[in-house]
Amino acid sequence: MKRTNFLRFLAAVLFVVILSAPVLSFKLGGKDLVKNGTGKRTMPIVGSVYFADLWVPQELKGGADSAILNADEPMSITLTIDSGIITRDRFVKAVTDAFVKSASAGYPSADTSIYLNMYNDITISKGDKFIHHYDPKAGTTVQYRSVNTGKTTTLGIVKGVQFKKAFFGMFLSSKPIQAGLKKGMLGQ
Repeated sequence: MKRTNFLRFLAAVLFVVILSAPVLSFKLGGKDLVKNGTGKRTMPIVGSVYFADLWVPQELKGGADSAILNADEPMSITLTIDSGIITRDRFVKAVTDAFVKSASAGYPSADTSIYLNMYNDITISKGDKFIHHYDPKAGTTVQYRSVNTGKTTTLGIVKGVQFKKAFFGMFLSSKPIQAGLKKGMLGQ
């Protein structure tokens, strides 16, 4: 009897470990994506604001910022909110400013308002995730995973590689949101 209980306990522990294991890769646009790196956006006094994970095809892992920016390959950026002070208005203002910086670094897009309008009905909480999957065939699909409901909702799609470059340029261009964030996403 003791052995049976022990085996059940061991099976339960193993099940929990498997469910909580980090994702090491996933498939997008017919390619296996691997994590290139994670950066942390910080602000004075506030500290950590969000984490940004960069996922790329294996052949781009560890690649130069310009190689990743200019590649018309499937890739992904996930933002995980790490601060309770982030509101929808603050988020949209920060992203608007970041698109301006990206454009000044050579990565403009006429579709930034399409992206920004996706956030009109969003209430942001610490722990929320914003997932940005770029697939050359479809464009950039934006998903929102609410920490409060556990649900993932697709907010929309912005077509074209030019928008992908503008969005990724916010993080990886010569004028990134924050240098330390860029270094982390590049795995440096």
